[in-house]
Order: sequence, then structure tokens, then C-alpha cells
Amino acid sequence: MKDRPLSDYNAEPVLDRLEKMIEAGYSRRISDVYDDLSIFDWWPERLTITHMKQMRTFLKAAIKLGYKGYVCFKVGAHMCANGMWASKAESTNGYSPKGETIYRSFTPDYTYYAACDKNDVWYPKSDENGRGYAACKTVKQLEELIATI
Repeated sequence: MKDRPLSDYNAEPVLDRLEKMIEAGYSRRISDVYDDLSIFDWWPERLTITHMKQMRTFLKAAIKLGYKGYVCFKVGAHMCANGMWASKAESTNGYSPKGETIYRSFTPDYTYYAACDKNDVWYPKSDENGRGYAACKTVKQLEELIATI
């Protein structure tokens, strides 16, 4: 992180910077914008407009659901780790805070959401076969999940 206050990595300031990049209408080298957009890891060299629009959709949903604190992104590629996280709390150390957080996968292969409660327990739970973690596929399902934890 550059010389920014940690609050610059909260959902609304990141969304503001992201909106300006989308309005400009071209892809970016991730190495040039990772700090502006709180991207902590990436596989592809470029952040496409499609990536940015996925990030914007996630951030708007996160803000609507009250997850306005620290956000971060791992821009993956086919068959690699990836994700978007938004927490209710701000970071105190430059890393994701523990507790209430939502997650969305960030890959062209599949989309799913998860939510973490204040005790650092993630939902939905996997079943005995390791399935179920990807059962939450829409923002509406995420809202319903959050209401139960």
C-alpha cells in the first residue's frame, strides 16, 4: 500500500476510483492500478472493462448490504484462485479485518457468494462431500444467507 490512509481501501472510495476507470473506457495494466483498486494479487496482466464491471457490481451490492469497510480483490484466471471481498469493518493494519465479510468468486468459470459472520465462520457450509460452498449464486441468495447467520 502506498502512502494512503487505510480508509482509502473502503468500498466507496475504491468504487469511486473504479467508476472513473470504467468511464475512461479502456483496460489497464494491473501493475499500474493495483493499489488504486485494492488488488492484492493477480494472474492476468490486464484488468479488462469486463473485470472492472464485475468489481463495480460487487462493490455496489456490498455497499447496499452494509459492507462498506475494507475491500480487496484477487484477479484470477481460468482454474486459479480468485475473489472479491468486502468487510463491514475498516482495516487497521492494511489487511482484511476479521469478522463480517462477504465474498464473490472472480472467475469466468463460475460465480458464487459466501458470507462470514462476526465469529469468523463462513457460510454456506460444505456438505460431507465438500459441495455446497458454491450454493449461493445470486445477490438475493446472499441477502437471504446473511439474514440467517
